[in-house]
Amino acid sequence: MSDDPHGTANIPVGTTVVGYGGTVLGTVREVHPHYLLVSREGEHADLDVPVHAIFGFENGTLQVSVNRESTTAVDDVETAHRLNEEGQSS
Repeated sequence: MSDDPHGTANIPVGTTVVGYGGTVLGTVREVHPHYLLVSREGEHADLDVPVHAIFGFENGTLQVSVNRESTTAVDDVETAHRLNEEGQSS
């Protein structure tokens, strides 16, 4: 499928994401063509995980080849703004 070359459409929101070395990074909050927004415990702790880092999906767990230190923290202000816009469009 050309619109979804990494198969991200099949990843359900809420899926546990396990990083390199077996550390749980969080759960999938949003799925995008080039990255996953991974929610972590605590306020404003989301991570962007590139889809090219996905190397497995087994028993409801998504396995990626990155760890917490190699992912990008999401800008808190941008996330709050986006969530506010989504709430207004409902």
